[in-house]
Amino acid sequence: MIKILVLTYFYDYKTWYDVAAFTITNGAICGWIIYGFSIYYSDANDCDKFADTSFFSSMMFVILFIGYIMIFVYVMMLCTVPCVYMFLRDGGQGQRGGAAGQANAAGGNRAMVQAQVPGIIASLRRTQYDPDKFSHDSDCVICMVPYKAHDIVT
Repeated sequence: MIKILVLTYFYDYKTWYDVAAFTITNGAICGWIIYGFSIYYSDANDCDKFADTSFFSSMMFVILFIGYIMIFVYVMMLCTVPCVYMFLRDGGQGQRGGAAGQANAAGGNRAMVQAQVPGIIASLRRTQYDPDKFSHDSDCVICMVPYKAHDIVT
């Protein structure tokens, strides 16, 4: 019923409502499972000793076990979602390797890395292509085109 009101009059807050409803209902379910855990494992629980209630005792154990799995999944999501967000926000710069990846992994920012790239490229040695010196490589590894006699190789 509240969802209808939100969709009708407060459509801009639909996502916030969904997140709040999900958090409240699943938090209540987790609380109920923890309460059920305390009842099931209490000393007063003697349901498995009677034939009429032993099935329900077993069923309660299965429901609690499924609930534990649900709580475990929520805890794992709570731990991993921030990490995934930060990875996507940073564009995975720390995982790429090379100078940019090392600078970001060391705490450098993107502007500093981009300022270093021209200096790194300028510092690379350049040599005239000589088939005798480059007998192991006759093609460019990037564009896969054979070298010519006048090419400069870095």
